[in-house]
Amino acid sequence: MGLFGNKIIGITLLAILVVRLIVVRNPRLILMSIAAAGSFMVAATIVNASLKATFPERLTNQQLKVYPDMLKTNGASFSYVGQLQNKPHHLVFYGRFKSQYRMRQVVNSKRPVLLTVSGKISDFTPATNVNQFDMQSYYHHQKVVKVFTIDDNYAIKYPQKLTMVDRIHQLRSEFNHYCATLPKTLRIYAMGLISGSRQSDFFDEMTGVKRLGLLHVFSISGMHVYYFLAIVGQLLGWLRLPKYYKAVIELACIAGYFVFSGGSPGLFRAVVMAVIAIVNSLFRIGLSRLDVWSLCLMINLILLPEAMFLMGVQLSYGLSLGLIVSDKFSYVKQTVFLNLLTIPILLFHVYEWHLLSVAINLIVLPLFGKVIFPLVITGVLVGVMMPVLVQPIDWVLRLFNDSLNWVSGLPGMVTYGKPSLIVVILALLLTFGFVIKKAHPKGLMISLCLLYVSTFLVIHFPTQGEVSMFDIGQGDSFLIRTPFNKTVTLIDTGGKVDFSNHAWERGTPNYQAKRLSINYLKSMGISRIDYLCVSHQDADHCGDLPAFIKEMKIKNILIPLGMDHNPNFMKRIAGRNPATKVIPVNDEMRVPDLPLSIFHPYEMGKGENHDSMVLSGRFGGLNWLFTGDLDRPGEIDTLQRHPQLSTDVLKVGHHGSKTASDPQFISQVRPKFAWISAGRNNRYHHPNIETIETLQQAHIKIYNTQTQGMVRYVYRNNAGHFETVLHEHEGNA
Repeated sequence: MGLFGNKIIGITLLAILVVRLIVVRNPRLILMSIAAAGSFMVAATIVNASLKATFPERLTNQQLKVYPDMLKTNGASFSYVGQLQNKPHHLVFYGRFKSQYRMRQVVNSKRPVLLTVSGKISDFTPATNVNQFDMQSYYHHQKVVKVFTIDDNYAIKYPQKLTMVDRIHQLRSEFNHYCATLPKTLRIYAMGLISGSRQSDFFDEMTGVKRLGLLHVFSISGMHVYYFLAIVGQLLGWLRLPKYYKAVIELACIAGYFVFSGGSPGLFRAVVMAVIAIVNSLFRIGLSRLDVWSLCLMINLILLPEAMFLMGVQLSYGLSLGLIVSDKFSYVKQTVFLNLLTIPILLFHVYEWHLLSVAINLIVLPLFGKVIFPLVITGVLVGVMMPVLVQPIDWVLRLFNDSLNWVSGLPGMVTYGKPSLIVVILALLLTFGFVIKKAHPKGLMISLCLLYVSTFLVIHFPTQGEVSMFDIGQGDSFLIRTPFNKTVTLIDTGGKVDFSNHAWERGTPNYQAKRLSINYLKSMGISRIDYLCVSHQDADHCGDLPAFIKEMKIKNILIPLGMDHNPNFMKRIAGRNPATKVIPVNDEMRVPDLPLSIFHPYEMGKGENHDSMVLSGRFGGLNWLFTGDLDRPGEIDTLQRHPQLSTDVLKVGHHGSKTASDPQFISQVRPKFAWISAGRNNRYHHPNIETIETLQQAHIKIYNTQTQGMVRYVYRNNAGHFETVLHEHEGNA
């Protein structure tokens, strides 16, 4: 599997297989392994070929069948994964509703909707920041090949005839609409546990579930399939049907449930294992649980080979295998073992883990299976027959959920950082060692602890520092991290300017910093920011401040003098921790331990462009100058107040706009390198050609996020080198 995605994984799995075959020395097993490997290679080759299929740049008047229960909406924006009529490939469709009426037509429909659409087809934008959530890989792993951006008006109609799949989706839509009438907590639990639907408020209400590592409980998988089959089996038992009829009905029901619950790749494992188990029992084939798991894995690798790179699928297979090999453990020992299995997978993908997770899993898992899940099912049924009893059920669920949220807020959340793939593999191998009879548990535990502790120290105390420019589109965000993470300084957060005219178009805030800059910081083991410097009030510089306030520990927020009297800005930081200091500054102030000097503003303002904070510092043998959106008059004023100001690296003002980068300013500060942070195809046409010509005439090397993605200057002592995500190593400074 890994040979088509990651060589380390591929070589590791291949080595395990070879060792296994040598030890067993079974000719039949060797032949079967060769056949399975050949089948996988053929399947993977076919999948890779389909992902490289060519498409025209634009398609017009294409018909798209949309299942409203699978549509993701946020205000006027929507996205959908599906197929155009008579086209074999899956695409991701992005668009905006033209009116609130049109949106309600689609979203409130319970039947499938046929849209006639026109738009552009493009490749996925690759990840342009280090450790950014990679949308391209995420969709490719699910055999989704291109992006279809709907840019033209579309007609809406409804299919006259419904297929069986259409009817199942219609049933799911009706169920979700019914759940929307239930009290809030019961609604979230019912939709999450039964239909696999998560509305926009899911993660806001379920912070405890996320932080304590309990999301696997809400990702429909083995436990949910077991409950479903148990209910079906009980009903069929009352009918006393012959076992063959019973098996056929169970297989049909489980196929329908797969569609009804969203058909996620993680659920695929549970459904296929259940199907194999039913067939195994019916025909008395004699497959063991491990045989069933292995056969399911082979089927998965042939049908969805890249799905194994998804965290949900890795957890699904890892936990199911863990349950099989630890079936003779006590409940406590098995729960601890399963948690140890999830730790390296979670750290590799989300970089965090709560110390209370094991204890909470010991308590919650049996409670969930015996109390919470039955209570949710009861609440859904009671809501139909006796609505008066719904409120007590919702109260119990709310109490349970609030308790998890409270526990997750206790000290113990460790921002570990991203371990290397080799560390993850070693951790998994050591953890599985606990099920080997002749293994030494104490030695394994000591080895595992040493591995985690040593990796933690390497991540958290790097000998190198860095100055980084995040690629956050049309905006600014810069990181200055000194060696050993002694100080962490962020200049601006980035953010999107909302051009919506009506409230219904806006939806809930979607802070891109969570998957870009914050994701990067956590991958580096950073959970605190010593100094967050906000250059000025514009949304593209500080719009994502609320996300940083929620996700990170911020000691100090520095703002231009007078911006603390700006009510719009102060609203952005209203949710800050009381311990966070807000410090208005001007060019006469010196902030203790701040690794930067302040050169602007010199008078009180509202936080507009001409009030931008100008910062300068020396890192890795180079002088750096950050000017925010300061305009040309402001640049000249700054030079008049600080005539000795010079730099090696200049953050070009206002994203390369011609309103900044005065030739006199450039000539006097004499930069060798220029950093430009601007969005691709932005409406302002930044950077302007006038600015580029000014920089080129001064023989300044330009780094631009539009073409190079995230840019990093990694240094040790007084020497360093530039790196860009899209062009990797750029040489020494």
